[in-house]
Amino acid sequence: MAGDEIAWLRAQRAEMTGTDREPEWRRDLVDAILRRCTSEDVPGGASRADLDEAADHAGWLLAHDCGQWSFSLVGRAHEVRWEAFGDPADRDVAITMLSEADDLRSENAWFSAADHAALGELLLSRHADRGVPYDLDLAIDRLRAALDGCDDDERAALYLRYRLGTALALRAGRRNTAGTDRRDAANLLARALPHLPEGDPATQETALTLGRLLQGMEVDDGGAGDLDETVEWTRRVLGEHGFAILRAHSAEAVIWTVPEDPLHPSGESQ
Repeated sequence: MAGDEIAWLRAQRAEMTGTDREPEWRRDLVDAILRRCTSEDVPGGASRADLDEAADHAGWLLAHDCGQWSFSLVGRAHEVRWEAFGDPADRDVAITMLSEADDLRSENAWFSAADHAALGELLLSRHADRGVPYDLDLAIDRLRAALDGCDDDERAALYLRYRLGTALALRAGRRNTAGTDRRDAANLLARALPHLPEGDPATQETALTLGRLLQGMEVDDGGAGDLDETVEWTRRVLGEHGFAILRAHSAEAVIWTVPEDPLHPSGESQ
């Protein structure tokens, strides 16, 4: 149990303080606290006092060793405290520390897809609050790195395609942005949409976003002359099930993505 481990580690403070084993002891204690505070099996497990203690120990480690792991641990402690209590200052520290950890890694050092994704989510959250374009640009870079590094974890890849696609779609709405953002976003969301739960609000929002992107792609490519090709691309990539979801959720916003289907006039796939 994490609670028993934390109590056991805390009891060792006197014998560890000032010894060569103190850094390892502090790392173990921070890890144990963060595991308990993020465990789904421990209701209300995120204690402010615990997270303050974890941040203090992580800060001590950083002061004594400015290496990748120390920056990462400080970032993680502040990230968990941000998620639990919502102080923007914790989010800022987490972004700075995790960015430093990634910048310091050597070619073979481990910075996982999950680390990149966590940093991307923090940056997206700050962009939503402050609207600073640079945060969105950095978030997209981190999410790309996460998607590139998720290997054979298809569930993680699905989520990352969805998050990266929505981030690119958001950037595509800015003036003077690269036209590739709209196409990349459309491709990512088209791959994600058929696998999203049909009744989930995120599915409806994704379908609407994809519809707007496709409409924008039609304009970029020269107007109605490319309509049939775009619709065929959509059907081919989404499949009949995904195309039916797009028709159902985009009918009012994007009329041209809802052509009358002679096989399924009701708009339902068989």
